Amino acid sequence: MKYLFTLLLCLFCGLTQVSAAELNITRLLEAVVEQPALQSSRLETQETKLQLEQARAELYPKISAFGKYERYNSPTNLRPMPPTEVNTAAGDSLPFSDQIERYGLKMEMPLFVKGLYTLADKVKQLQNVRKISYRLNVVTRQAEVVSLDASLAYVAHLNEAIAARLGSLIKTRDDLRISVNNGRTPESELLKLKTSINTLEKQQNDMRIQRISLISRLQQLTGLKIEHYVDLTQKRSIEEGGFLLESQQKGTVAVAEKELQRVRDQHYPTVKLVGAITENYGTAYNTDESINRSYNYLGVTVSIPLFDRNLSTSVDLAQNRLHREKQRLAQLKIDVTTEADSLNLQLPVLERSKKLALKSLNNRKEILKIAKVAFRNGRMTTEEYLRNETEVLDAEAALHKISRDRWQVVCRQAVLFGDDLTGVVQ
Repeated sequence: MKYLFTLLLCLFCGLTQVSAAELNITRLLEAVVEQPALQSSRLETQETKLQLEQARAELYPKISAFGKYERYNSPTNLRPMPPTEVNTAAGDSLPFSDQIERYGLKMEMPLFVKGLYTLADKVKQLQNVRKISYRLNVVTRQAEVVSLDASLAYVAHLNEAIAARLGSLIKTRDDLRISVNNGRTPESELLKLKTSINTLEKQQNDMRIQRISLISRLQQLTGLKIEHYVDLTQKRSIEEGGFLLESQQKGTVAVAEKELQRVRDQHYPTVKLVGAITENYGTAYNTDESINRSYNYLGVTVSIPLFDRNLSTSVDLAQNRLHREKQRLAQLKIDVTTEADSLNLQLPVLERSKKLALKSLNNRKEILKIAKVAFRNGRMTTEEYLRNETEVLDAEAALHKISRDRWQVVCRQAVLFGDDLTGVVQ
C-alpha cells in the first residue's frame, strides 16, 4: 500500500512537471477565460437574458388565488344583491353576514402598456452592451497577460545581461587584485570596480523583485503556476475594424435613448383586462343559516395620467443622461482614433529602433573587447573601462526594452479593435 501511494505521488509530480514544461502563451490566454472574474462577467451577460424574459413576462396574464376572512360590526352583503334576489316575506335567508369567507381567482392582463414594449427593447440593447463588455474584458485581460509576459522576458534578458557584465567585471577585478597586491596599481582602482559590481548586484536584486511582482500578477490572471516567461511569436497583424470601446459606448447611448422613450411612454394611457372568480360564504343574519354566493366579473380598465410631476422630472433626468452619454461617445471617438493612429505610427519606428539598437549593441561589444585589452595594458583608465561595460549593458537593455514596447503596442491595438490575441500570438 505504501509502495502504491509512493508510485501515485511520483506519477502526479511527473504530470505536474510535464504540464509546466508544456506551458505556452496559448495555454495562458485560454486560462484567462476560465478564471472566476470572467465567469462572473459571463454570468452578467446571461443575467440580461433573464431580464429580457422578465420584461416580456409583464405582457402575460397574471392569475392569482386568494382567500380572505372578514369580520364586520354589522351584517354586510356577500356581494351586491338585486332587490328581487330573495323573498324576505317567505323567510328566505338574506346574503348578509357579519363574518364572511371569500375564496377565488384574480386575473390581470395588459392590453396596451406602451412602456412595457420599450422596456423590452431597452433590455435588448443592454444585453448587447453586456456582450461587448464581456468581450472587452476578455481581450483586456489577455492583452495584460501578453504584456506581462513580454515584461517578464525583458526582466529575464536584462538579468542575463547583468550577469554577463558581472562575470566580466569579476574577472577584471580578480586580475586587478593581483596588480594591487604587487603594488603596481593603487587600491582605489580596485575599489571602483567593487563599487560597479555592487551596483550591478543591486540591479539584479531589483530585477528579482520585478520578476516576483510580474509572476504574481500573471498567476492572478491565469490561475496557473508560472516560473518563467513563455516565448512570444506574432502569427498575424491585428485586424483593424470597429473600435470595441466605441461599440460599447454606442450601445450605452442606445440604452439611454430607450430609457428616455420608456419614461415618456408613461404619459400614454394604459389598458388592462381584469377579472375575478369568487366564492363568498357566511351565516345569514336573519336566519342563522349558512349561505354562499358566487361573484364573477370581467372588465377593461383604462388609466390616463393627467398630472404627475415625477414623470416630468424623470424625463428631464433621462434627457440629461442621454446627452451625457452622447458627449462621452463623441470624446471617445476622438480618443480611440488618435490612439489607433499613434500606435500604427509607432510600430515601424520600433522596428527601425530594434535594428539600430542591435547594431549599436554589436558595436559596443566590439568596443568593449578593445577597451579590455587597453585597460589591461594600462592605456585606459578604470573609469573609461567601466563606462564601456555600462554602455554595453545599456545597449542590451535598450534592445530588449524595444521588444517589450512593441508587444505592448500590439496589446493596446488588440484592446482597441477587440481582436482575440489567441489568434495573434503563439
